[in-house]
Amino acid sequence: KQKHDGARAELTGAQNQMEIIKEKIKTKDTFITELEGKIEKHQSEASEARKVEQECLKQEESLIPLEQAARQKVVEIKSTRDSEKNHGTVLKAILQAKESKEIDGIYGRLGDLGAIDAKYDVAISTACHGLDYIVVETTNSAQACVELLRRRNLGIATFMILEKQAHHLRKLQEKVKTPEGVPRLFDLVKVKDEKLKLAFFATLGNTVVAKDLDQATRIAYTADNEFRRVVTLDGALFEKSGTMSGGGGKPRGGKMGTSIRESVSEEAVMNAENDLNKLVDQLSKLRENINDAKKRYRSLEDAKSRLEMELAKAKKEVESMNAQYTYNEKRLDSLEAAANPKDDEISRMKELDDLISTEQVALKKLEKSSSKLKDQASELQQKIENAGGQVLKDQKAKVEKIQSELDKTSSDINRHKVKITTCEKLMKKLAKGVEEAKKEMENLLAQKEKLMSVFKEIEKKAFLVQEDYKKTQEMIDTHKEELDKTKEDYNKTKKVVDELRATEVDAEYKLQDTKKLAKEWEMKVKAYKKRLADIQTNLAKHMDQLQKDAIDPEKLKETLSDEHLNEMCDLKKAMEMVALLEAQIKDSSPNLDSIAEYRTKARLYGERVDELNATTQERDDLKKLYDGLRKRRLDEFMAGFNLISLKLKEMYQMITLGGDAELELVDSLDPFSEGVVFSVRPPKKSWKNIANLSGGEKTLSSLALVFALHHYKPTPLYVMDEIDAALDFKNVSIVGHYVKDRTKDAQFIIISLRNNMFELADRLVGIYKTDNCTKSITINPGS
Repeated sequence: KQKHDGARAELTGAQNQMEIIKEKIKTKDTFITELEGKIEKHQSEASEARKVEQECLKQEESLIPLEQAARQKVVEIKSTRDSEKNHGTVLKAILQAKESKEIDGIYGRLGDLGAIDAKYDVAISTACHGLDYIVVETTNSAQACVELLRRRNLGIATFMILEKQAHHLRKLQEKVKTPEGVPRLFDLVKVKDEKLKLAFFATLGNTVVAKDLDQATRIAYTADNEFRRVVTLDGALFEKSGTMSGGGGKPRGGKMGTSIRESVSEEAVMNAENDLNKLVDQLSKLRENINDAKKRYRSLEDAKSRLEMELAKAKKEVESMNAQYTYNEKRLDSLEAAANPKDDEISRMKELDDLISTEQVALKKLEKSSSKLKDQASELQQKIENAGGQVLKDQKAKVEKIQSELDKTSSDINRHKVKITTCEKLMKKLAKGVEEAKKEMENLLAQKEKLMSVFKEIEKKAFLVQEDYKKTQEMIDTHKEELDKTKEDYNKTKKVVDELRATEVDAEYKLQDTKKLAKEWEMKVKAYKKRLADIQTNLAKHMDQLQKDAIDPEKLKETLSDEHLNEMCDLKKAMEMVALLEAQIKDSSPNLDSIAEYRTKARLYGERVDELNATTQERDDLKKLYDGLRKRRLDEFMAGFNLISLKLKEMYQMITLGGDAELELVDSLDPFSEGVVFSVRPPKKSWKNIANLSGGEKTLSSLALVFALHHYKPTPLYVMDEIDAALDFKNVSIVGHYVKDRTKDAQFIIISLRNNMFELADRLVGIYKTDNCTKSITINPGS
C-alpha cells in the first residue's frame, strides 16, 4: 500500500513538473522568436549602416581630389596675390592703372604672362633678362605709363612695346633644327595669348637649353652662330660673344611660374576660399557620417553577437527541457502502473487489512493481560525484598560491589591483554627490524672488505707512482745540466743572429747610401753632359769667330815687320810657360776608367728614362680611367639626385597640400665631400632645416623622401612602424591612400594604431593579449 501511495505521489509530481517544463518551453520559444527577430533587424540595420559607410567613402574619395585641387587653387591664388603685393611700387601702380582702365594696352610683367616647366625654371630665370619688363601694346601706352610714373614720382621701369617687335616675326615663324636636338627655350614657354610669343622671342631669340656643361660647351663653341647662346639646366650661361657665367652660390630661379599668372582680386580669393570651405564642410560632414555609420555598425554587430549568444543559450535550454520532458513522459507509464494496483493485489490488500485488524484486537487483549502480570511480578519482588530484611539488603549491596570490582578487574584484564598483544606485535616488528639491520650490517661489512681491497690496490699503485716520481726527478736532475748547456748554446746562437741582423741592417743602410751615391753620379753625369754640350757650343762659336778673325799672312807680313815681331814676342817667357804646362800635365793623374764608367751610367740613364716614360704613360692611362669613372659617378649621382629632388618636391606638395621641400648639395663642385641638405617649407611657414621641424612635420618630410626614393628605385618590400603616430586625421588619410595606391608596385607592411590607416589594408593582422598570452587574428577588410 505504501509503495502504491509513493508511486501516486511521484506520478503527481512528474505530471506537475511536465506542466512546468511545458510552460517554460513555450516561454523560451517565444523568447527565441523575439531574439531571431531582433537579430534579423540588427543584421539589416548593420547592412544599411555598412552601405551608408561605403557610399560616404565613395563620396569622400571623389571629394578628396576636388578638395585638394581647390586647396591648391587657393594656395596658388594667394601666392599670386602675395607675389603681386611683393612687386615694387612701380609695377603695382601700372597694374592698378590697368585694372582701373586708366591706361589701355598694358599686358603686365613679362614673367607673369607665360609659364614653363619647373625643370627649366633656373634656365629661363638666368637666360631671359627681360622677365621683369612690362609689356605694352603701343608706344602711346608706354609713354602714358612713363608719364604716370613721373607724375607720381615712383621711379623708372623698362617697357617692351609689342608693335616695335614686328621685325622678329619672320624669324619666329621659321622652323629651325637645333644642334644635338636640344630644345629652344622659347619653344618651352606656354602663353595664353599668341601675340605675347613675340615678346618672349624678342628677349630669348634662339637660346637653347643644354642638359649639362659639357653639352653646352660643345654647342656654344662648335655650332653655327645662330645657336651660340646656350644655357644649362643649372644656370650656366654661354653668350654669343663667347663669355660664360654661372656657378657660385645657389642658382636663381622663380622668375616665371609653372602656370600663367593672372591678376587676382580679393573677390577671386574669397570665392576660391568659399569653394574650398564648402568642400571642407562637405568632407567633414561625410567623415562624421562615416564615423557615425562605423560606430552604429560596430554597436549593431556587438548587439547582434550578444543576441546570437543568448539565442544559442536559449536553444540549449530548450533542448535540455525537451529532453527532461521526454524523460518524464517515459516515466509516466511506469509510475501509472505502480500507482494503480492490479485486482489480485487489491484483494490481497483487503485480506491483509482484515488480518491486521484481527491481529490488532488480539494485541490489545495481550497488552491488557501482560499489564496484570507485570503488576503481580512487582508485588512479588517487593515481598521478596521485605522477606530478607536488612541482612539481605547488605549482602545484596556487597554482591553488587563485588560484581562492580569484578567487572573492573575484568576490564583491566582485557586492557592488559590488549597491551600484551600490542607488545607482541611490536616485538615481532622489532625482531624484523633487527634481522634487516643484521642484513644491512652484513652488506656494509662486505662493502668494507671490497673497499679495503680497492684501497690496497690504490696503495700499491701509489707506491709505483712514487717510485716513478723519484726516477723522473732523478732524470730531471740528470738533464738539468744538458738543459743549462743548451740554454747557453741558444744564447750564443741568438747573439750571433743578432749580430747578423745588425750586419744586415748596416748592409741595407750601405745599400741605400750606394743608391744615393749612384743617383748623385747620375746627376753629375747629367751636369757633365750639359757642361760638355755648353763647351761644344762655345767651341763652335769660337771656331766661327776665329774663322771670321783669320788674317791673311800676306797682309800680316805687310802689317808687322820682323823687328817689330821680335820686340813683341819674348821667346824666353814662352818657353817658361811651355815647361810649366808640361810639368802640370806630368803631375796630374787622369782616370782613364771615367769614359767606361760614363758609358755605363749613360746606358743606365737611358733605361731609367724608358722606365719613367712607361710609368708616366701608365699613370696617365690610370688617371684618364679614374677621371672617367669620377665623371660617370658624378653624372649618375646628379641624374638620380635631380630626379629624387624633383619627386621629393612633388611628394611633399601632394602630402602637405601646399608645402615645399628641397634637396640641396652643400658643395655643388664636389657633391661627395659634404653631402646634401634637406630643407623643408611647411605650408604657410618659412624654410627650415629638417632638424628644426616638429614631430609630425618630420614624419611627413621623411615619408616624402621615402616615396621619392621609391619612385627612383622601387623596393619590393617596405616595413613601416607607426609612421602615422604623430599625424592628424587628414594627413593619416592622405598618406594611407597614397600607400594603398603604391601597393601596385610594392608590398607595404605597416604597424599602425590608427583606423584611418589600417582600414585601408588589403590584409589586416590584429595582435591582442588574453591570459598573459599574445595572440593574433587575420582578416581581409575588403572581403
